[in-house]
Amino acid sequence: MSRRFAALLPLAVLAGLAAALGAWWALRLVGPQPRVVDASRVEHCLQAFIAFRKSGDDLRLQEDLRQANIPRAEFEKVIDRFVHYRISKSSLDQAKKLLEVFKEGYNIYPEKVVETTRPASPALSFQLDAEVLTIFTEKPELVREAFGS
Repeated sequence: MSRRFAALLPLAVLAGLAAALGAWWALRLVGPQPRVVDASRVEHCLQAFIAFRKSGDDLRLQEDLRQANIPRAEFEKVIDRFVHYRISKSSLDQAKKLLEVFKEGYNIYPEKVVETTRPASPALSFQLDAEVLTIFTEKPELVREAFGS
């Protein structure tokens, strides 16, 4: 009798591995899909800001923004977000945690959003924050160059 079970053991192990592999594959198909955050627009704003700080030339800044098709108001909102996260370390840490979850593919549904300074707009969405935070995490030297230490 034990020989019979010994002969079935490799089949049972293979069946278990196949089931585990199938479950893993199903979770990959059904589960959250990783996201990639394109921060090129925000990076361009930051590079234009760096050039503006070095030269002080407003006409050059306007030309840089025009070439990148970025309105001045949007540029200012992007720089405001960088300043906000540079000032508020706790907000930066919390937002970085949210960014990681967002990049892993999970959706974020806040229970309540309170906007005390100005009405929410598409430019102030989490997508903008995700782009800004991506620059903070992937290119911190660029942030240091723009704002110092």
